[in-house]
Amino acid sequence: MPLFQGMTPPAQSDIRRSRVALPGEAILRGPAGDWHAPLEDLSVTGLSMPRPAGHGLALGQAVEVELVAGPPGVALQLQLLARVARSDARGVGLHFAPMPDRLEMALQRLLTRFGTVRDGGDDDEEAC
Repeated sequence: MPLFQGMTPPAQSDIRRSRVALPGEAILRGPAGDWHAPLEDLSVTGLSMPRPAGHGLALGQAVEVELVAGPPGVALQLQLLARVARSDARGVGLHFAPMPDRLEMALQRLLTRFGTVRDGGDDDEEAC
C-alpha cells in the first residue's frame, strides 16, 4: 500500500535516500554516558552528529540511539540500534541496524512529514 494513498505526495517524497533536518534531538547512549544533539542530518539509514566531547567512539562500535523527533505535540520517541560508521574531528556518522518494517515506515513518515531536505552543500558529506 502506498505511503500517501489518496494524497498527492509531497515534494520530499524521495526522502528515503535524502538527509534531512528534523525538529527534535538524537540521544546517543554509549559506554561513556549520554550525548544529545539536534537532528540536523538524519535519514532512514542513519544519522550524523557532532562528535561527543570526551567520547571515544570506535568504528564499528554498537550504540543505542533514542530519537525524539517531530514538532511538539506530535513528536515520536524511537529507540534504535546503530554502529559507528565514521568518526573524525568534525563528527560521528551512525548507520542504523536493520529495523522492523513498521519502525522503518514510521521513521520514513516522520521524515517526510516534518523533515527539511538538506541542500547538499560542498561541506556536506555522506553521513553513512
